[in-house]
Amino acid sequence: MSADAALRWTWCAIYGFAAVYYLALWARTHRRDPEHASYACICAGLAIHAAGAALLCDAATLSAGTLAVRLQYAGSIAASAFFVDFTSHLVERPRRRVVLAAYAVAALGLLLDVTGRLVDPARSTLHAPMATDLPRVAIEPSLRVEGIVVLVVSIAFGLVAVAALVRSARRDADARLVLVGVVITFAAGIHDMVVHGLGLGSQYVAEHAGLAPSIAVGIVLMRRFVRAARELEQRTDELARSYDELRQTQEELVRKEQLAAVGELSAVIAHEVRNPLAILKNAVSSLRRPTLTHVDRGVLLSILDEETDRLNRLVRDLLAYARPVAPKGSSVEVEPLVTRAFELACGGRREHTDVHLELELDGAPSAVLGDAELLRHAIVNVMDNALQAMGPRGRLRVEATPTALDARPAISLAFTDTGEGMDTLVRAKALDPFFTTRPAGTGLGLAIVDRVVKNHGGTLSIESAPGAGTTVTLTLPAVSA
Repeated sequence: MSADAALRWTWCAIYGFAAVYYLALWARTHRRDPEHASYACICAGLAIHAAGAALLCDAATLSAGTLAVRLQYAGSIAASAFFVDFTSHLVERPRRRVVLAAYAVAALGLLLDVTGRLVDPARSTLHAPMATDLPRVAIEPSLRVEGIVVLVVSIAFGLVAVAALVRSARRDADARLVLVGVVITFAAGIHDMVVHGLGLGSQYVAEHAGLAPSIAVGIVLMRRFVRAARELEQRTDELARSYDELRQTQEELVRKEQLAAVGELSAVIAHEVRNPLAILKNAVSSLRRPTLTHVDRGVLLSILDEETDRLNRLVRDLLAYARPVAPKGSSVEVEPLVTRAFELACGGRREHTDVHLELELDGAPSAVLGDAELLRHAIVNVMDNALQAMGPRGRLRVEATPTALDARPAISLAFTDTGEGMDTLVRAKALDPFFTTRPAGTGLGLAIVDRVVKNHGGTLSIESAPGAGTTVTLTLPAVSA
């Protein structure tokens, strides 16, 4: 291998490495920047051209020289089309029609090259080897007319791209840098065409000069990468500051909401406690009257018992509502859970002796996953509301059906009563704390149920209509079979 060929194989390796590197960079980046892909293809074309030049240096026959020249033209034609594409992205003025036309001409040139219609081995020129003591041999085929047309049109497209670079270079330092490298390469290409066309005994320099725009483009892409990295860092800092501001705003909003909730809760508690206390005070004052009859005394004592029970329920529900709900996950059988809750809800009330419990639990999982005490308390509240809505007699039906929660097995417990039902307005507020339509109610029963169910990872829904009863459905995680 001659020294001249070794040098050109070195350029081939450098261009090939650059092509692989920028193609990998294009494939790995999220944006898939077309500049990287175009530049990788330019480097691949230059590598092919350099390989052809290296083979030509050591070619001793016309067939070897023809193969080398065809490789050179293949690389040059492909690189010129990709250069037009790259320039359109670099100057940020994409001309789709021009780029497609350049690719079409390149495809035609490559087709002519592959089919042997680009060069004519019958018309060859002398090749000047690097060593001066070697004879000049006619091993370089000349271009056919078709090849000359393709080459001229490719150069024309290249000049269009250069013109775009010139316009952009007035305001863009990156375009100026690339323009310098391209001008050097064009000058080298013109030199080689003159040498080849006139058969002068001079060395080709295009494969060497191709390194100039490659270095320029590499610097430009590196600059853009650095700018993008800096911009990303700046945006990241801005995002971090925005996140901190948002977090502070959210914390302040949460504090304000907590204060507002505390104020509202205090007002409701004061109202709920003040009324029974006023009634108790009036009853005690009346009991002090010496002229009070035995019948009136019994009525006042009943009032004292009733209001004391009301205060006791209020305190109990407040404690249950305010206490953190931390379920202890375990397997809880559904049927004993429901029947025991019904017994506790009735609680020896004589007025509910004609209320019948109907269980329809077949076909559903037999156990739920949760805290038995919390679930029993929640179901007692649901049943207590149903009993109060039905009065002395009625039917409470509990139906269990299998379902799913976030693709996990679950069970829906539907509690349907035959009570008075609720209108749309009441149903919409049924889960609000302290909302009640009963004089003796605290308005916390369903709110507690909702908290317990949600902390078990379940859901609660209410269906009701005036005069048609109410259905409260609790959907809870089931124990996998």
